[in-house]
Amino acid sequence: MNKKNFSKALLLFLAGAITGILIFQFATPELENFLLSQLILKQTPLSFENSSVEEETEILCQKQIKGKAIEVDLSIQRMKMCENSKAIKMMSISSGREDSPTPKGNFRIINKSLMIYSKATSCWLPFWLGFTQDGQYGFHELPICEKDGGRTGLDKVGQPASLGCIRLNIEDAETLYKWAEINTPVTIF
Repeated sequence: MNKKNFSKALLLFLAGAITGILIFQFATPELENFLLSQLILKQTPLSFENSSVEEETEILCQKQIKGKAIEVDLSIQRMKMCENSKAIKMMSISSGREDSPTPKGNFRIINKSLMIYSKATSCWLPFWLGFTQDGQYGFHELPICEKDGGRTGLDKVGQPASLGCIRLNIEDAETLYKWAEINTPVTIF
């Protein structure tokens, strides 16, 4: 192979590698979210043993409750929106860090606000859904903090990172806010 052909081949290889990396980096989260939404909406779980689609089954919530309910599994940093004991949507969350854990137990949505200000963190908390009587804990979108000048914790969704609240991605928080009503049961385990 002469020098000119080698240079062309190397250039094509590098262009393909960079394209592959970009597709993997930016398309993989959307693909995962799409597959997860299809899994829940179509209620067709994937078998992890043989990676094939099993017969249609429903993804059930832990508590058998009529109407709407929210379930949060801190061990896997996931939340389910449930209707009549069936999961209709799952979302990644960020719960409290080890030094400021999210409370476990049974709660209810007690208040909602499009935006609140946290004096403790000097951050705005969009799409607030409070679930403790003292007003200290709730679901909210990733905080907008004055000191950072923008969103905090975008790279931490899926792992404990908050002061005890349950943080949600930007679109997920709005979805939950519009769907949940005052008195919607919340189970955190």
